[in-house]
Amino acid sequence: MNDVVSNEEMSSAPRRHNGPISRRLIAIARTVRSDEPSVGELFDGLESEGLGLTLLLLTLPALIPLPGPFGMVFGTLVAIVALQILFGAERLWLPETLRRRPVPQRLLRKVIRAGLDWAGFAERGLREDRLAWLTGRRARMLLALPLLLMAVTIILPIPMGNVMPALALIAASIGFMACDGLAVLVALLIAMAAVVWTAVLLYTGAAAADYAATLLAGLAVQLRAMLESVGVDLGFAAGVATTFATAAGITALTFWIQAIRHRQGRRAAVDPAEPPRERSRALAGRGLVAAASIATAATAIFIATRFMLTGSI
Repeated sequence: MNDVVSNEEMSSAPRRHNGPISRRLIAIARTVRSDEPSVGELFDGLESEGLGLTLLLLTLPALIPLPGPFGMVFGTLVAIVALQILFGAERLWLPETLRRRPVPQRLLRKVIRAGLDWAGFAERGLREDRLAWLTGRRARMLLALPLLLMAVTIILPIPMGNVMPALALIAASIGFMACDGLAVLVALLIAMAAVVWTAVLLYTGAAAADYAATLLAGLAVQLRAMLESVGVDLGFAAGVATTFATAAGITALTFWIQAIRHRQGRRAAVDPAEPPRERSRALAGRGLVAAASIATAATAIFIATRFMLTGSI
């Protein structure tokens, strides 16, 4: 069987990777005895550190500062892990079907090597068993409450609201993995700052929404007054806006479908011997995306115009 990490890499690991996270990754590599270890086998080897590793892996995608699926999906998964910690779990609980899934050794080798490179950078400021009382089981159960709060904050659809809670979760996960209480303390400080930051975003977001609503209402009044002054029937104008919005929406949908099909066609038939043709295909795909984006924007404008004409805004 090929080792997950080569013997040469193992022998030099104590010199190059002597931090707490690196040692745990190397220990996992040494304990793996099958060509395709199961997910459950790997997390059982990590023991309580597997909770921190899972928090880290689930939080990194949530760093994307956009509301929507990233925050909702990964925030929910983080909340599930935080609840396990809250109820005193020593190891990560996984469904049996997921525990039995094999992990290809080639993939595992790449992950461990990448993890060792990352750990070498992250461990510069870490020290094992520093403020150890903050990383014990009881402390983790208490700290699960702010972790759960950070997960709920990530779930909320607040623009730029994911970053601070995600940073707090990353610091906590590193602290759990390295058994460094100072990192956990830093996570608590970031979590408090994240609560303040979220409150600021909620307040400024509400103020911005009120301002936008007032502005649109003023524009709607001016538009209706202008059309009435030249004798245009508002009902007829609203009907025209609805017709144009429908046509633009159908056009946008058509362009998006063509753009998706074009992209799938490029993936299915890529001929490296014809780079000029490939470049022309790429330009055509970009043209379809641009046309679809313009048609989508036009649809939104016509819909807003229709609402302004009917007094819905």
